[in-house]
Amino acid sequence: MGDSGVSPAYDVSAALLEAARLNAITDIRDVRLMKSVAEIVRLPVSDPFLTYRLDSDAAVEYEPGSESFVVRGTYRVSIESARDPESDRPPDSDASDSTVARIEFEHAALFVMDMDDDEPPSSEELNAYAVSTGQYALYPYVREYISDITMRLGLPPLTVGVLKIPFDAATPP
Repeated sequence: MGDSGVSPAYDVSAALLEAARLNAITDIRDVRLMKSVAEIVRLPVSDPFLTYRLDSDAAVEYEPGSESFVVRGTYRVSIESARDPESDRPPDSDASDSTVARIEFEHAALFVMDMDDDEPPSSEELNAYAVSTGQYALYPYVREYISDITMRLGLPPLTVGVLKIPFDAATPP
């Protein structure tokens, strides 16, 4: 399959417009967990307050002439000890790294297009779809997986907020 990487800094405002045609003819058929690595770096014994950082990238796989494509989302979660709100003491002042756990995983979604007599999608349309609609479609699965895996690691289940993709309202339609 052809593979097309998508930058996380992609202009999502423009992507929403670029993906409009595919949004009208595409439906999701399957979502799978493709890869997962989770590790506890150290136990958060002395500091029960945890914070997280979630990073993601999207890529699309498409064979020219096919009526389907795959959007892959790669996600990296870093869970760290946080400063106690009642104290000015940083977590584990002796430790140089406050990382408690790391999780990296990949979800993939199969999308099917109702092409009829439409033009095949361009790589620009596919990339735009991956960073906009593709990310939105995968995100509920991502949130559930993060909550589940943190609980299985013996940490409090992490509830990740809703997906917030920067949008520039000044972008003309």
